[in-house]
Amino acid sequence: MARFQVGDTVRVMMTKGLNKRGVAGVSVMYATWPEARFDGAVGKVTEINPRGPNGIPLFLVDFRGQDNRIAIPWQAQWFREEWLAKTDQPKQAGKPPPEKSAVSA
Repeated sequence: MARFQVGDTVRVMMTKGLNKRGVAGVSVMYATWPEARFDGAVGKVTEINPRGPNGIPLFLVDFRGQDNRIAIPWQAQWFREEWLAKTDQPKQAGKPPPEKSAVSA
């Protein structure tokens, strides 16, 4: 059973590893994959394919309308569940509700 549902906000967290120089980053097994370009990006799950290739469920993540600090090469991408981490929804900053004043009679 999938941990994510349509509408969940997720962060792409690719598998980490060391390259041959010892620098930490995306694992060398996935460094050339298109999904590696989205490492650290935040988006919303818009579609789920429960029977992806080889029976691995895939999640379509849409990055439009998100405040990402990295360059997104395109607007949406399919990801494996192991490459996604759930993020907390940012709370809308708004006015606090007005306080009720005590009316003395």
